[in-house]
Amino acid sequence: MNETLFDRLGGRTGIDRLCDRIVELHLQNEAAGPRYQALDDKTLDHARAKVKEFLAAGSGGPVEYTGRSMLETHTGMNVSAAEYVAVVDDILQAMTEMDYPRPVCDEVLGIAYSLKSEIIHK
Repeated sequence: MNETLFDRLGGRTGIDRLCDRIVELHLQNEAAGPRYQALDDKTLDHARAKVKEFLAAGSGGPVEYTGRSMLETHTGMNVSAAEYVAVVDDILQAMTEMDYPRPVCDEVLGIAYSLKSEIIHK
């Protein structure tokens, strides 16, 4: 039986750890950090929980995503291409730090890039 991406990411525990690290990196990121730093703790915690849920559901896990679509979430935010690339770089850095195999990283990055047009808006 083939493992799902969810399984290869370490299930819910692995995804939770990965997403926590990604958010840490976003907060430190020069390009995207100001957006995340401007959020109060409750809003940041909600966003973090939705990212975890999104990745768990989207990677084939037994989780239902209950958040808004990427288009609904990002419309009106005026996310620039530079911010988008910075966030994707954070994802790769977190995955590299956590020693995920390159094919797993590539699959997650493929998902991120497939959503690009729903995230970048002027």
